[in-house]
Amino acid sequence: MKKIIVLFGGKSTEHSISLKTGKFIFDTLDRKKYKVKPILITESGIWLIPKNEVHELPSFKSEINYSNQFEKDFRDLGVNEIFLPKSLPGELVFLGLHGGDGENGNIQAYLSLLGIPFTGSGVLASALAMDKEKANLIFLSKGLNVAKFFTITKYFSFQAIEYLKKYDMGFPVFVKPNQGGSSVGAGMAHNPEELEFRLSQVFSLEEKAIVQTLVTGIEVSCGVIEFPIIQNGKTYYIPKALFPTEIVPKSEFFDFQAKYLGKSEEITPARISKELTQTVQAMAILAHESLGCRGYSRTDFIIQDNIPMILETNTLPGMTGASLIPQQVRYEGMSMQDILDILVENALERN
Repeated sequence: MKKIIVLFGGKSTEHSISLKTGKFIFDTLDRKKYKVKPILITESGIWLIPKNEVHELPSFKSEINYSNQFEKDFRDLGVNEIFLPKSLPGELVFLGLHGGDGENGNIQAYLSLLGIPFTGSGVLASALAMDKEKANLIFLSKGLNVAKFFTITKYFSFQAIEYLKKYDMGFPVFVKPNQGGSSVGAGMAHNPEELEFRLSQVFSLEEKAIVQTLVTGIEVSCGVIEFPIIQNGKTYYIPKALFPTEIVPKSEFFDFQAKYLGKSEEITPARISKELTQTVQAMAILAHESLGCRGYSRTDFIIQDNIPMILETNTLPGMTGASLIPQQVRYEGMSMQDILDILVENALERN
């Protein structure tokens, strides 16, 4: 039986979502094939590593105190508290992290240096996808549709209006962190005062913001999974797009609350034509391949006037029971346990 580590938590603004992703992955992995050890990274960066076998994770009485619950529940089993371990007790790491160092290539680089295989994309693809400016430039080079945009740092925020004029953009615009995820800190601006406010929110999280022309229309998200095929006795993993999900937010846009607190309606498959569905799927695969993603990804779009405009690609998309990729997998008639098997085998094959 392979020893699989589920790594979740982390220091990013998406810590609470990662906790749920980690629990879902831990509960779903096939215990007939794997011995599974959870490792939780606290918001302060401490790795909590249970010494002995773990059969179940703590319930979510409080996400704020989950790290304390985790440590308390496993105290009898023993738990190591390490800032940055030099080795890990497993043959592969299943990444349940989101945002920050978990998704920007840093943890991928660290695991690569340790020589431990991990699920999902490698260092470069993770870094590129997380940097929205660089990802947009790659998308444009591949002929994908991207809304007009510019980036601005906190040190030049006073020149935001001049930037709008320079790039021939007007209000309304959409403002978001250049490297943030889950729409944390993102929002619309309809005038200079709102733009200043939105930028201040972003700059409380990071030093660079991306400002885009506001695109309105049908919001859809399309997962891509690399499925194995065997040719001449060798296994290859080929990206296949799932059926996209239509997102109908109850707020202004698909923000953090809409994504994770049930404040949106999610419809799989999306209520769009067969031709548009195929276009979105082809664009999701092209985005996946152009960034160099591996294993799986999810790309978000807004369809404006029957033209899909790409928003971003997520290299470690949410994997809770209610997340979009699990919804799309269920629609295809597949099980998430089988999909997790594929992601594990994909990671092992690459290494």
